[in-house]
Amino acid sequence: MQSKRQDHTLLILIAAVFLFVSPFTSWWSTLEFPWYAIFLPWSLVVALVAVNQHWQNLDDD
Repeated sequence: MQSKRQDHTLLILIAAVFLFVSPFTSWWSTLEFPWYAIFLPWSLVVALVAVNQHWQNLDDD
């Protein structure tokens, strides 16, 4: 079961890198979004990490 946990963690890391380090960020930063729009991708990553942690804790029991 350990490799499945690592796969999910790795997918979250890849998604976060894509969101925050790729040229995609320069594209969405030039759009006319509200001031709080930058917090939405961060909250998505935090929510994914929390769900992943929750499922890992359930698997450990």
